[in-house]
Amino acid sequence: MPESLRLDEIDVRLLDELQIDADRTLRELGGLVGLSPSAVQRRVQRYKAAGLTRTVVQIAPDKAPRLTQAVVLLALVNESVEHHRRITETLRAHPAVQQCFLLSGRWDYAVLVSAPSVRELRDTGNQLFKADDNIRRYDTMFVLDSVKDGVSIPAQYLT
Repeated sequence: MPESLRLDEIDVRLLDELQIDADRTLRELGGLVGLSPSAVQRRVQRYKAAGLTRTVVQIAPDKAPRLTQAVVLLALVNESVEHHRRITETLRAHPAVQQCFLLSGRWDYAVLVSAPSVRELRDTGNQLFKADDNIRRYDTMFVLDSVKDGVSIPAQYLT
């Protein structure tokens, strides 16, 4: 982490609070971590300027009645750097791919794919996985329910 981004205990608490609810006022956040609103604002601006945080809007999955999701496990035929580069470029570029993880073990990737219907999810799978000669095998598991949905990272992992 760059020298200008050394995080103290207050930074860790503030980052955790921002991940819980970034819509709170600077005064509310300051009250939680013991800072003035202007001090909170300076820290938040510093996080953004350093690329540590980003502003996103996340739609609640339970509010999207047509949402169909699947976790797809992929095993590659060839595992060269070039083959990994190609598959990751393809997966990053596809709008149906919500998350993708490079794995150790039997499977090479776990991919979270979303579509408005099972049929469109199948078509996306055929386009992304079946048509790729470097995918040895893929296993699709439909998501029945989201037990825990979130992408927050405990700020203590930054120090």
